Amino acid sequence: MPANHSFEQAWSVPVSVHLHSPETSVMKAIIVDDEQQSHEVLKTLLEQSHPDIEITASGYSVEEGLRLAAAQQPDLVFLDVEMPDGTGFDLLEKTGEPDFHVIFITAHNKYAQDAIRFGALFFLLKPIDSELLGQALVKVRQKQAEKATIEQWRLAYEAFQQFQQQQLPKRMTVSTMEGIHFVPVNDIIRFKADGNTTDIHINGRKKRLIASVNLGEYVHQFEAYPNFMRVHRSHLVNLDFVAMYSRADGGYLVMKDGAEVGVSRKFREELLQRLGAY
Repeated sequence: MPANHSFEQAWSVPVSVHLHSPETSVMKAIIVDDEQQSHEVLKTLLEQSHPDIEITASGYSVEEGLRLAAAQQPDLVFLDVEMPDGTGFDLLEKTGEPDFHVIFITAHNKYAQDAIRFGALFFLLKPIDSELLGQALVKVRQKQAEKATIEQWRLAYEAFQQFQQQQLPKRMTVSTMEGIHFVPVNDIIRFKADGNTTDIHINGRKKRLIASVNLGEYVHQFEAYPNFMRVHRSHLVNLDFVAMYSRADGGYLVMKDGAEVGVSRKFREELLQRLGAY
């Protein structure tokens, strides 16, 4: 176990999300992170604002985390992505079918963040922000009866490895009210914003998926894909499924599924350049 380090954190951040109520059951949690500072920050934030989350043990490596998960049987694991003896994904793979929720904790590793998004999982950036911690815990509570599947962990790990090898993931996880869907990226026709949710239209599937994340998340997630482009504040499209561009009515796309998608003026020039490159 590493020696304690002094640390400074701005505890004045307002906490707008508070989980505790008389009806809220206590969740047992463990922390697995090789940085002592992360343990101390997280414990302090939980003690201050989330007394219904009880930290029962702390580990500092993948192997220690495995032993604690087996011994403690936690409801929730705060799990670092990268540790000296492996990754958080390694821990989950060795666990088999984890019977607990996970909130990943990661430094500014873009590969890890994007991989976790592709798995539709939860993560917090270091240094941990109190408000974002509260939001993540609310999401965990909302999905308390629906733990992530081993396939989600594997997809996220697969994406992590692909990003590290300068490759783009070929599959993504979509979480909806009905359940968890695993979707080939190249089958996605378009994303359409609908308030705080996003409609995802998929080739060969009549019914759209309604994802419980906003369009901005997908715009960020797909920014490295050459065949995906935001063409309107409400639309992100797969250029492989564009049938034609019409100059009528200010400009719009006709997709191969027959849908017409408006094109904003600020995206028009880039769109025509990218379509011309196809």
